[in-house]
Amino acid sequence: MQTKVRVSTFQPFAKAINRQFESMSANGDPLFVVDISRDDLWAHYLNSFPPGSNPIFRTNTEHDCSCCRHFVKNVAGVVRIVDGKLVSVWDVEGLASPYKEVAEAMSQVVRRAQIAGVFRTSFSQFGAERTTECSDGAEIDWHHFYCYVPKAYQTLNVDAEIGNVNSIAGVFRRGLEELTSESLEDILSLIEDKQLYRGEEHERSVRGFRDLHRKYQELAGLPSRALCERYRHLFVWDNVFSPAARFRNSVIGTLAQDLSEGVELETAVKSFESKVAPQNYKRPKSLITPRMIAAAMETIEGLGLEDALHRRHATFSDVSVNNVLFVDNEIRGRMRDGGVADLLMQEARVPTPSFDSATEISIDEFLSNVVPTADSIDMLLENRMTGNFASITAPAIPEAKRILKWSNNFAWTYDGNVADSIKERVKRAGGKIDAYFRASLSWYNYDDLDIHMRTPRGDHIYFGRKAGILDVDMNAGSGRSREPVENMVLDKLHDGVYSIWVNQYFQRETSNVGFEVELECDGILEHFSYDRPMRSDENVDVFKVRVERGQIKEVVPSSKVKSTAKSIEKWGLTTNNLVRVNTLLLSPNHWDDNSVGNRHWFFILDGCHNPDPIRGLYNEFLQPSLEQHRKVFEVLGDKLKCQPSDDQLSGVGFSSTRKDTAVVVVQSGTKKRPYKIVF
Repeated sequence: MQTKVRVSTFQPFAKAINRQFESMSANGDPLFVVDISRDDLWAHYLNSFPPGSNPIFRTNTEHDCSCCRHFVKNVAGVVRIVDGKLVSVWDVEGLASPYKEVAEAMSQVVRRAQIAGVFRTSFSQFGAERTTECSDGAEIDWHHFYCYVPKAYQTLNVDAEIGNVNSIAGVFRRGLEELTSESLEDILSLIEDKQLYRGEEHERSVRGFRDLHRKYQELAGLPSRALCERYRHLFVWDNVFSPAARFRNSVIGTLAQDLSEGVELETAVKSFESKVAPQNYKRPKSLITPRMIAAAMETIEGLGLEDALHRRHATFSDVSVNNVLFVDNEIRGRMRDGGVADLLMQEARVPTPSFDSATEISIDEFLSNVVPTADSIDMLLENRMTGNFASITAPAIPEAKRILKWSNNFAWTYDGNVADSIKERVKRAGGKIDAYFRASLSWYNYDDLDIHMRTPRGDHIYFGRKAGILDVDMNAGSGRSREPVENMVLDKLHDGVYSIWVNQYFQRETSNVGFEVELECDGILEHFSYDRPMRSDENVDVFKVRVERGQIKEVVPSSKVKSTAKSIEKWGLTTNNLVRVNTLLLSPNHWDDNSVGNRHWFFILDGCHNPDPIRGLYNEFLQPSLEQHRKVFEVLGDKLKCQPSDDQLSGVGFSSTRKDTAVVVVQSGTKKRPYKIVF
């Protein structure tokens, strides 16, 4: 900016701008630059002069000089945040016209803009307070914009430092947007209750971020969306140098991120502790926060479901004889509505016929044509049925309010505390279950196991090369399920040998070790189990399948796994033996006039006793009004398990979603006849 004596009013303007910059930078407080290009800032400045107040001097306008241009392009967009609002170098008072109008116009343009980044420069000053020109033997003093830059804002790596702060601002904004207040309160509760390993070390940072998070969320109450976004933008930059700005990318921040994304509390905490805990550290107890307890109790009390949550094994006396499909005469008198008549057992000992002559019959035909005249039914308990073991559950308090989708309070659970078999778990995970060949891997902890296949053509199928064959891959990246499955399917087999093995890709736990692989192909249904811990990257061969002319000729299990070749003892029963069926009933969701969801047929077996605590409730069983409280009931379902009892309805179950078979021997009068029931 050039000036002569007749433009002496510019000097006070330049000094006022200088004082404003000095005031803004005096304490080394963060300064920022707005998102306006340098050329646009200069153009705005020249265009801010009222008409006639910036005449041509020699070749340029009077206020257009290289010295002032350098200042305006570098300092005109500098701002500071005070009380949530922008303050610019142009916010000065007491100016005379035309500089009063120029300052007001520039202030308005700058303060309306968004912040682009932090103010950093390699220069120690911009502009010059005064320059002297010799013209026609006389010296002329020219006054300009000027400022001296404090060292706090100087750096030799301008772009790198600005980029680093911009990155922090992005992380901070994502944390404020993505992390939930509930996750932060849960973490603080865990720390206060000393349930988080080395949690005290992180308490200060959690509280610091929590306080800023609250203020950020409160800005949502502003009158308009635009105003909310404006103040949130300023809030992020006003706190970008706070220790809390990096919270999301800290180790404790990853815990908050997992919880905010809905990862199960136990899983999220174990992931966090794996990062900070020694390898031999073991969590002393399961996790549940006070907030979760309070929320659960509020929900439960509001719905009047306190009594309904307590479950137990169902007994014969709980179930009406009218709700069963078959009941052995010896059991009938123990059932509700059963009476005491017709309890004489058939005394004649009738030889058991050969299973080779078993008549194949559908379950519906069996119920319609065979069961009505049956006096007794015995089932051949095969090894492949170990995954079918199941128990019926009932409310501990019979008068409790209904909590389930159907009109009674009875439910069921399969072995492993799942609501159905491996095949059903695969289906829920989105896997294909109706292929010609299916090999499904299941396990019961947070480990990352992987199923592998080598085809006759030499192809290696696994998570790194799924080839349209592997369609479910669970617990990869982080353990998120205690009921994981992996699934391989083929619609056509090539001649040769298929090899299946399991790899321990990442071990996260030392409990509930081992795995089970279910093979289903063209009527073959076999289970192969491994019950020992696996080392990291250990491979366990499961079985080989030999195929000729597209058909399976032989299934050869590995010596490392248990297969259907040997009898197995389970729940007081031994497989590969005939077991008396005490009663046959549909799943409770199809009792009386109910028809809700898939059907299951349960064969309650004599002497079958589940020795372990089991879940009495599953989210998929709950009435629709409880859908919004799934997380609460997931916790409660796991905590309030049915304890083992001597009197229980346990046996094997078959689902309408799964092709399966069962061989039974039916006695009617003095005749015994074998049947192969097809489900």
